Amino acid sequence: MTFEQFRKAFYYGRFADMQFKFLAGMDDDPAAEAVAEVLARLGEAFDTGDLTPVRDAVYRAQVAAYVGDDTPEVDDAPFTAMTSSLAETRLALVSAGGVFRIGDDPMGPDGPTQHESLKLIKDFLRSSPTLSLIPKETPDSALTARHPGYDALTPQRDPGTVFPLAVLRELEAENTVRLADQHYAFTGATSQVRLREQVAPQWAQRLLADGVEACLLVAT
Repeated sequence: MTFEQFRKAFYYGRFADMQFKFLAGMDDDPAAEAVAEVLARLGEAFDTGDLTPVRDAVYRAQVAAYVGDDTPEVDDAPFTAMTSSLAETRLALVSAGGVFRIGDDPMGPDGPTQHESLKLIKDFLRSSPTLSLIPKETPDSALTARHPGYDALTPQRDPGTVFPLAVLRELEAENTVRLADQHYAFTGATSQVRLREQVAPQWAQRLLADGVEACLLVAT
């Protein structure tokens, strides 16, 4: 395996990992420097027991990989300006992180494990997405995740990384936002044609019927 193959394997590959998939988008030299920096800080942590410099090194590398000079341009969708503050707008959370309630697996009681799903990426990409309904008061302890596009062990440990409902409840308690009663998640690794042309319009109608005025969209 070349270094290029190694770094690309963190994104839809054998080493799929949400924390390190940024390596796939870097050139070899900066990616090598980022890996060396993380390993150096990890070596120090063996002596100090402090993992903060390790986390900071990973964060700096993520920022360097993801932040570019180009401003995204969307020319195929209408822009709708907010007409009221978030405190006055009924907001729903919609995540593509594959989160669902424990005991309410969208693929049924015999759905694949996270490890098994990584090998089923092509099947997921051909299938229609399924929307998981998550009531507003659902605690993080009642949530789990599965996704074939990255190692979902992180959101299994902390659902807030891709489904920050607990943070939104805190903001609602401060009267900063106004939340809908139901929130939603699905697996973003899915048939994009079916999502765009068939499923998403149906979901939009459902949100409108629930009185939702705006959505916070969270990708992975």
